[in-house]
Amino acid sequence: MGGGNAAHAIPHRLPERYAVSGATPPTPVDLLIRHAYLITMDDAGTQIADGAVAVTGRRISHVGPDAEVTGRVTATRTIDAKGGPIHPGMVETHLHASYQTFRSVVPDLIREVDTFPTVEQKFYDVVTSEDEELAGLLASMEMVRNGTTCFLEAGTFLFPDAGAAAASTVGIRALLGDVCINDQPGGFAQGKEARAQGSGFITRAPYDLDSALAILGTQLARNADPDALVRGHIAVMGLGTASQALLLEAKRLARDAGVVLNMHHAYSVADTDADRARYGKDPVLHLAEIGVIDRSTTLGHANHLTDAETEVLLETGASLAWAPAASMMWGHGGTLHGRHAELWRRGANIGLGSDSANWSNDFDLFRQANLAVLTARDAHEDRTYLLAEDGLRMATRGGARAAGMEDTIGSIEVGRKADLVLHTLDRPEMRPTSDMVRNLVFSSRAKSIRSVVIDGRVVLDDGVFPHLDEPALLARIDEGAHALWDRMGYTPFSERVDRRAHDRA
Repeated sequence: MGGGNAAHAIPHRLPERYAVSGATPPTPVDLLIRHAYLITMDDAGTQIADGAVAVTGRRISHVGPDAEVTGRVTATRTIDAKGGPIHPGMVETHLHASYQTFRSVVPDLIREVDTFPTVEQKFYDVVTSEDEELAGLLASMEMVRNGTTCFLEAGTFLFPDAGAAAASTVGIRALLGDVCINDQPGGFAQGKEARAQGSGFITRAPYDLDSALAILGTQLARNADPDALVRGHIAVMGLGTASQALLLEAKRLARDAGVVLNMHHAYSVADTDADRARYGKDPVLHLAEIGVIDRSTTLGHANHLTDAETEVLLETGASLAWAPAASMMWGHGGTLHGRHAELWRRGANIGLGSDSANWSNDFDLFRQANLAVLTARDAHEDRTYLLAEDGLRMATRGGARAAGMEDTIGSIEVGRKADLVLHTLDRPEMRPTSDMVRNLVFSSRAKSIRSVVIDGRVVLDDGVFPHLDEPALLARIDEGAHALWDRMGYTPFSERVDRRAHDRA
């Protein structure tokens, strides 16, 4: 699937798949959401002004005009959307959830090349499973509040069970990778200059081929239950840290298991140049030649691509996880000269990512969708280059495919898992009720989210987590974060820059 700029009117006659079969008496359902503005994100871009969605168990059982659906079902619980929009849950495709307890600890006045030895390596030296569970809880609650119902983690939990426990507690869908899979940490490259050899070494993670292969694929055991909310995939760190042998075995495991291979790629000039020097050619060309890149490969970031690489990505059908704020935060220029929007318009699949606690600082895919659309327009000096609908489609359908779940989530259609986001119209940003998608992407974004359904369960109900004591959890997380910083020997500080010249101007 790719981008498209055509507007889709509300059809007078619904597509065949929306026919709601049923006999008298009405069909029992668990949840019925009535009087909603449905933004289905199906292939036709169907929108229904006064629509209804019914959920039975984990799946969507009925979709259509309110009068049709409500006349054919009887619900255990009914929610009146009062005209508010509903869209599919958004899918986060590049995320480091375990870092959330040191959000905004990295100062503004620091070179990216210095962040690993200054902060991240200290974190990895002392972090515990309890720390990572707290980080996962914070990340998961934040994502749900912002409309994300599934996340593809980048494989950076030292204790994946802690991440799984956090996701399960909150009730968000999660795809976890094994621990920091790499076998040549000395090749780690990040920033605008080459890194010193060995500066990416994590003592508690794999550091050679044997140790990496010993745990690679461990998280796939979670997939034995086809309905599991927390599942596994194959993640490799990338950024110059994976040998060809490791990449080939990772791809074999992913292919055999029917999951995506997820890895960082071409985030910065440093790692892009390091890979080009190592391979003797454009990195994407080499990875495609050895069979690592195909339709089930997701490359995180991909800010620096050549013309030849874009053609290969189109031919292979690989997905890109575009994280515009992560590039902007560190000034990498990915939104200025990146090829994401161009590739989307040409039919490539693009998902969106928030990256981490100090690389975009919040887990809000509406922010990423907004940035993706607006920066593409600015870079190409063309208001029509991407539309609001493109941003929302990247965050839903694009994300679902990038996560390897395109047949399960990402749209509101009968048979799909019931991952739904309901917004309220009781926000100034949602009025007047002109174009719902433009209001969501450009105006209200996550501020108007009212309720979130994941796997058929109402996880956020009128702005409240009904199964969590959120204030107590937040207090516990804050306490744990400060204890973690103490063990790291790191005290966050604020910078002050003399701007008095501006005041005197």
